Amino acid sequence: MGAAGLALAFGMGLSACSAMAPGPRTVEVSEARLAEMLARHFPVDTRYMELFDVSLTHPRLRLLPAQNRIATQMDYTLGSALTGGRSLQGLLELSYGLRFEPSDGTLRLDAVRVERFDVPGVPVAQQPRVSRLGGVLAESVLQDAVVHRLRPEQLQTLAGWGYEPGPLQVVPGGVRLTLMPVKR
Repeated sequence: MGAAGLALAFGMGLSACSAMAPGPRTVEVSEARLAEMLARHFPVDTRYMELFDVSLTHPRLRLLPAQNRIATQMDYTLGSALTGGRSLQGLLELSYGLRFEPSDGTLRLDAVRVERFDVPGVPVAQQPRVSRLGGVLAESVLQDAVVHRLRPEQLQTLAGWGYEPGPLQVVPGGVRLTLMPVKR
């Protein structure tokens, strides 16, 4: 998922605020815009521990404002030398929060949790074990994943206006970023 829209919204939202008295400001990005930004990052193809080939496709986003989280459901394909060249396909649903990391100007996934991991064709007795393995794999790959990096000039512009990115909150209809006055 990307947050390029957040960066664009910074300039639009703050240009009107720059002449006002300092105080927290907010910028909102709509659910539709978030879904659009998320779709740009798919498909995802990665190798984990030189053992598993993972492909993630067709992301579907859902906001969970009551928990301040976002859910993303996607299709996956998991291949491994352990399966004799055969791949597993199914459905994966994650939920996660978002956080801004000031040390490198990135927006990252936070507290990633696998909510659902369906593995068609696996015998019912093995389903819980396979689901746990898939959950651990997905959580470890995606925890702290960078979803957007603000360019240094964007951060400098914000700082010049006396602001820095603060908390992100999932609200009905989108995500709200609070821009905090820089402590001087």
